[in-house]
Amino acid sequence: MDVTAPRPPERYRWVVLAAYLLVGIVPQALWITFSGVLSLTAQTYHTTTDNIGLLSAIYPIVYVVLSLPVGYLIDSVGFRKAILLGGGFLAVSGVLRPLAPDFTTLLALQGVGAVGQPFILNSISKIVRAWFPASEANLATGFGTLSVFVGLLIGLGVTPSLASAVGLRSTLYAYGALSVVALAVFFVAGRESGRRDEQTDRVRPGDLRVALSNRELVLLSILFFLGIGIFNAVATWIEPLLGARGVGTGDAGTLGGVFILGGILGAIAIPALADRYHRLKLPLLISLVGSAIVWLLLGNASGTATEAIGLFVLGFFFIAALPLGLELSARAVEPSQAGIANSIVWEFSQVGGFLILFAYPVLAAPLGWTALFYVSAGLTAVGLGVVTLLHSR
Repeated sequence: MDVTAPRPPERYRWVVLAAYLLVGIVPQALWITFSGVLSLTAQTYHTTTDNIGLLSAIYPIVYVVLSLPVGYLIDSVGFRKAILLGGGFLAVSGVLRPLAPDFTTLLALQGVGAVGQPFILNSISKIVRAWFPASEANLATGFGTLSVFVGLLIGLGVTPSLASAVGLRSTLYAYGALSVVALAVFFVAGRESGRRDEQTDRVRPGDLRVALSNRELVLLSILFFLGIGIFNAVATWIEPLLGARGVGTGDAGTLGGVFILGGILGAIAIPALADRYHRLKLPLLISLVGSAIVWLLLGNASGTATEAIGLFVLGFFFIAALPLGLELSARAVEPSQAGIANSIVWEFSQVGGFLILFAYPVLAAPLGWTALFYVSAGLTAVGLGVVTLLHSR
């Protein structure tokens, strides 16, 4: 890149972030597409609902394999090239999924999309470091991670209604179109910042080893293991989790959307407060305490309205922890290691996403699905203990 080229206007940072938000919606929407329509997808592709769960599980499996190499690549070539590459994989997956004649082909195409996901998610801290001042870092990270939750809101909240109205394959065509449009928008608008010192933020020999030995990153990785593990499990098994209380498939998807909507608001509000008061650890502690309490209350909740309110409040607190954790990971390392730092915590998050996702139905067999609200509260409490050990303010 020609670093002597004129730097775009400073306000353009919001355009880059908006373009990232759009392309970041895609991996989440493609990942969680089938969770709200497990039964319909199983009928369409003549398989079991347990097998349909593999369509979600393949994303964390692939992430575990690729996260660290992708983080190194992001720090080496910059976020633009990495995001365009990842967006290309997702566009191929999105366009071809509705053409899959059977479950095996659909699973393979889901895997293609899974390859693209780490290129997108692992880039947010690099974008924030390149374009935003420190006083806006938490807010910018919060806005950037909105893509995760908007994508999940679409996948969980929109898919059941859309599939009922136009059919599952037509719904998949719509998501394929979204993946292509998002890639095109980022191709046009997703610039590097053009800063001269951005070249010094590239990865250096030994950065990966140094990052892996960082105490704060180790603790944050444990937190992400638990947090994303719980989140993936709840998002994937939302239908049986709420179905045990008599909630139908369509309502389960809608309530999952309410959970995500609360998270979208929390991911803006709580990081904004963190920026205002220049604190990260305390807002993170508040988020986890609030989450643990609401998990316990949901274990005894009854009635769709009560569950909707509880899930909204839970989302507000629980999901807000993500941007705070990502910003803590970026601050724990040198600028040249921002992509690697994100990759490390996301790597562990996907291990947790895989293991806890499959642990939930195993635990549900003897305990019942309702008991998993209490399990989630317990795991959140463990995460709370981990955060108290952080040195960050």
